[in-house]
Amino acid sequence: MTGLVLQTQEDAPAGLLEGWAQRRGFALDTLRVDGEAAWPEPRAYDFVATLGSSASVAGGGPGWVARTIDFLRAADAADVPVLGICFGAQALAAALGGSVHKLATPEVGWVTVTSNDADRIPSGPWLAWHEDGFTLPPLGYELAANAFGCQAFCLTRHLGVQFHPEVTAGIVAGWTRADHEDLARAGVTAADLDPQPHAAEAARAAEVLFDGFAARAGLVAVASGA
Repeated sequence: MTGLVLQTQEDAPAGLLEGWAQRRGFALDTLRVDGEAAWPEPRAYDFVATLGSSASVAGGGPGWVARTIDFLRAADAADVPVLGICFGAQALAAALGGSVHKLATPEVGWVTVTSNDADRIPSGPWLAWHEDGFTLPPLGYELAANAFGCQAFCLTRHLGVQFHPEVTAGIVAGWTRADHEDLARAGVTAADLDPQPHAAEAARAAEVLFDGFAARAGLVAVASGA
C-alpha cells in the first residue's frame, strides 16, 4: 500500500510517521503543496496524510490552502482515508463541512488530552502548536478534547488530530528556534518545549495513534507494538 503525504513547508516533514510507515510496510510519496508539482488523483493512493503548517485555514492564506481542502474533499468522495495533523486536521474538518476559527490564545507546548478512545488516541504527551481551532463537520465524532477544544475527531475512515504525533526532537527544536513570536503569544518559553522529558513516551503514543488510524481506515489489521 502507498500513502501520499501532503507537506506544506520544509520544516514540517513526516517525522515519526515515516518510520512508522516503513515498519508497517507502507510506502510514502510526498507532495509539496506549496510547490509547482502537479497534484495527483487521490484514488491513486491507499491513504493520505496531510501535515502541519504555519498557514491558516481560517482565511487569508496562500492559494494552496484552498487546493489542499479541495483535494481532501476529493479524497473523501473517492473513499480514500485521510489522516489530518494540526493544519491538516483543520483542512480536513473544512473539507468535510466544519469550520475553522482563530483561538483567543495559541496552544503551544506539551499537552495531554481527555480521550474518548484511549486504545487508539492516548492522552499524551503530545506537542501542540496551533492558533486555530475547528468545529466538527456534520456526523463527525469527537475522540479527544482539552480546554482549547476538540483535539481529535473521526468521520468514516478519516482521523484528524490538532496536535503533532509526527514530531521528533529535531523538528521541535527547529520550530522553537524559528518561532519565538508564537511562544510569546502563547505565554511559554523555549524551555517549556524541551522534548527530552517527553520524546520517548510521545513516540510510543504516536505509534498507537498511527496504528489506530490504519485500523480505523481498514488499511491493515495491526496491533500497536506488533
